[in-house]
Amino acid sequence: MARKTERRHRQGDESRQAILDATLSIAAERGYDGTTVALVQEATGLPASSIYWHFGSKDQLLAATLEHSYRSWRASAPTWVAGAEPQEFVDRIEKRFGAAAQSLSTSPQFWALGLLLTLQHRVKEPAARRLYAEVRHETEVAIRDWWATVLAPGALEADPDLTTRLARFHMMLMDGLFLQVRSSNHKDIKRLVSRVAQGLGQHLESLGVAA
Repeated sequence: MARKTERRHRQGDESRQAILDATLSIAAERGYDGTTVALVQEATGLPASSIYWHFGSKDQLLAATLEHSYRSWRASAPTWVAGAEPQEFVDRIEKRFGAAAQSLSTSPQFWALGLLLTLQHRVKEPAARRLYAEVRHETEVAIRDWWATVLAPGALEADPDLTTRLARFHMMLMDGLFLQVRSSNHKDIKRLVSRVAQGLGQHLESLGVAA
């Protein structure tokens, strides 16, 4: 009996994963409205009853898909937690920006789905849209905390909002980078991000806030 129960749990986990993967692929291409249970059913070969059993509704399915994609991206993306850093201030920024841009350009599904949800306003806000706002804030906080470790000790005393502005600038850069990659044939991401990072680093050094 224990083996049968274990097998059912394993099959249930596999079905749930297959549903999430299929939904992410469909939603990243078609957006919220274009993603239907029928399309997920067709992609997975699972009955609609199984999809509803795992997630309850399309709205909850999209929310779970977005969170799954985000957690997977964060698990594989370079962390913003301070670690071994280059000695030069500008090099630190370039390293972090380059790593973040690379991870986004190779695993962009949650960003694509989130941006589509952000641009689609409804009377009743989808759970996935609210969740995307939450994970963006979580990412912003992680970036903000990293900046606090590399700026000069007195920089935040003089300008308490500096790390917040820098984190939001980075998020804006990633949004623009994502759209550029998806809408053109220009793929020289490393060079573009390097120039932005160097310019920002040199600007901060000129302000006297570099550590």
